[in-house]
Amino acid sequence: MKKSFTMLELIFVIVIIGILAAIAMPKLWVTRDDAVIAKARTQVGSIRSSIVNAYSKNIINGENECPELEGNENDYVFENILKPYPIKSNQKEINWTLDANNSNETNYTVTINRLSTVFTYEKNTSASCPFKCNQKDQLCKDLTD
Repeated sequence: MKKSFTMLELIFVIVIIGILAAIAMPKLWVTRDDAVIAKARTQVGSIRSSIVNAYSKNIINGENECPELEGNENDYVFENILKPYPIKSNQKEINWTLDANNSNETNYTVTINRLSTVFTYEKNTSASCPFKCNQKDQLCKDLTD
């Protein structure tokens, strides 16, 4: 006598696997989006920490001025403060763009999953050179809270 699975048993197993996949896939997509936000949040934290370190170094050297964030490399941002590992401008999930750089402030747009927010770096020594975004923006809240 041959031992094998019946057609009904095979269909039943396929249906169960389909149900499990339908439950698991949305959770995997949400987890991936959370990981991208966590990576961007880490980048913002590194930028802020590097600004404070560079500003403190300037004060120790007798210069009371905010550090310059940008160098000469066009493919990277924050290369003056995130040495030797600056952030690549165009990444798969997170895109940083330098919008404006003048003597008073520098604006950066970060785009994640088609959502964008603008970070402003104020070269204001009395406020310890803040790097902040508009807290009314949801992406800004996700990256800074």
